[in-house]
Amino acid sequence: MPTPSRYDVDEKSAGLEGDILKNKLGITDQKTLSDTETVLLSDAYFYFLRELEKNDFVFDVDLIFKIHKYFLGTLYSWAGEVRKINISKDNSFFIPAQYLSKALAELDKIIIKNLPRPKDKKSELANKLAEIVCEFNAIHPFREGNGRVIRLFVDLLLVRNNYKMFDYSKISTKKYILACVAGMKKDYDKMTDIFKMGLKNK
Repeated sequence: MPTPSRYDVDEKSAGLEGDILKNKLGITDQKTLSDTETVLLSDAYFYFLRELEKNDFVFDVDLIFKIHKYFLGTLYSWAGEVRKINISKDNSFFIPAQYLSKALAELDKIIIKNLPRPKDKKSELANKLAEIVCEFNAIHPFREGNGRVIRLFVDLLLVRNNYKMFDYSKISTKKYILACVAGMKKDYDKMTDIFKMGLKNK
């Protein structure tokens, strides 16, 4: 049976209907729900890339929440909102819900500190992106959609700085997970190496 979420939660009542995340469209099977999320993500990419052409974004935590709201707002009532439950994945426990407000304020500072500059070398850009991604992953502010949201955020940063969007298909899932796990201990080297390998100018 397909799992309803990529995460384990600490409450029996966690927005589920049977084994499926409760959604506005009344979808009751996981494949249809996953396919719908894929379509919505594609639409989110189209929308935000088009907006980036018209206006420069302020790259901060607020933009991350706007992306999540646009991406999953059609499906979930909690889209664009901080999760109210604690979640874990495998043996990794993300920041408890009661500490998210403080953690997000710190993440905002990290994003601002690491915004790319025109003269940054690829190695410098890789370091900056790695810290942003790893710190976001450690927080996991949303009930669902965290990884896809931060990837879109990073892709928007890359496009704004004349790089191609990052091709994650060339990175093994195991390698990426190991980089995320290391990043939760503030070891960004593995994630930095991933970005160094994949960053490409337009």
